[in-house]
Amino acid sequence: MKIALLTDAYQPIVSGVTTSILMLKEGLEALGHQVYVITTSAKGAKEYDKTEKGIIRLKGIPFPKKGLKHFRYIPFVRGHLKKIINLDLDVIHIHTEFSLGSLGKRVKDKTDLPLVFTVHTMYEEYFSYLSKLLNRFFKRPFKKGVKKLMNSFIRRAEVTITPSLKTKALMESYQLQGNYRIIPTGIDLENFYQSSYSKTEVANLKASLNLKDEFVCLFVGRISEEKSIDVIVKGFKKLSHLKMKLLIVGDGPYMSTLKALVKKLNLESDVIFTGMIKWEDVGLYYQIGDLFLNASLSETQGLTYIEALAAGLPVIVKYDQVLEDVVKDYENGIFFYQNEELPALIEKVYQDKTLREKLTKNALLSVTQYSKENYALNVLKAYQEASALSQND
Repeated sequence: MKIALLTDAYQPIVSGVTTSILMLKEGLEALGHQVYVITTSAKGAKEYDKTEKGIIRLKGIPFPKKGLKHFRYIPFVRGHLKKIINLDLDVIHIHTEFSLGSLGKRVKDKTDLPLVFTVHTMYEEYFSYLSKLLNRFFKRPFKKGVKKLMNSFIRRAEVTITPSLKTKALMESYQLQGNYRIIPTGIDLENFYQSSYSKTEVANLKASLNLKDEFVCLFVGRISEEKSIDVIVKGFKKLSHLKMKLLIVGDGPYMSTLKALVKKLNLESDVIFTGMIKWEDVGLYYQIGDLFLNASLSETQGLTYIEALAAGLPVIVKYDQVLEDVVKDYENGIFFYQNEELPALIEKVYQDKTLREKLTKNALLSVTQYSKENYALNVLKAYQEASALSQND
């Protein structure tokens, strides 16, 4: 098959969505399919594209907002319509609701090619973090706008993919009728296995971060308010009596606020910020962690949780329905329900070596279902279903 994946963000930008699309592309190509990623220009893209085929980048306008500096808006997408149609595609797979999503809809309307749409983002949960005032007075019109936007894709798509039951339930709560398939995103598990890295590589990274023999609690992800990293930092304040460091890997619009909180709590010697790191280095950073932490309730699946488990890390994460298939309480990780519970749980795992070993062993056993090979095979079934439905219309 000749497949187009349309997205407003792709490598070298690091995010859950870009990881998902990269894994899908690699998985489909390994199965012998021809895959085009149609996306926007980005800083560092020229160098990245030298080593990867099948990427078509359309020039866009940078967003003025600092937190969106890596993203581009493409006006007049209609001008790119002919270029995409001339690829002689078998299926279109849209991964965004914005510029490239709009282009994908136009291709569908013009050619009636089979269309698959993946819901990656739960915008309602993000909106509540933007402003309490906005959330109070504009939540209803915002929800109405999101519903209308999503419906414009779901009603066109032969198949709509959601990465979890939680995401599917949200779409159904909007009363959006669609042909839904739940397909968890896959990852390249080998990138995160401890066996993929030498002791020297791990030791050198620890030395570069001035880490010695401290117990390292790790957060990996976009530094944004909805990730609730402040919950982890505030909880960490109560653990200053332990030989422990908090390593925060990533960058984003909440960085300055988070650093100010660390300073206010006098935790500057206990919390390390790496800033943005290269995608190919992410797996190595997991190797220097002893425990993975996350308090977010805005995940559609939780890819970093799976990455951490693949690295053999025990995880302590805030309970969310979306994580029920990923984390098994006191088997491969631990849930906390109230923020106040977090410090005691961290100390419990720190002190109890037997518990840590049990969680690590089960972590490694629990992730095989999330391989990129399984992901690609499941999505390919969705493409085949979409093609059959399109021919029957």
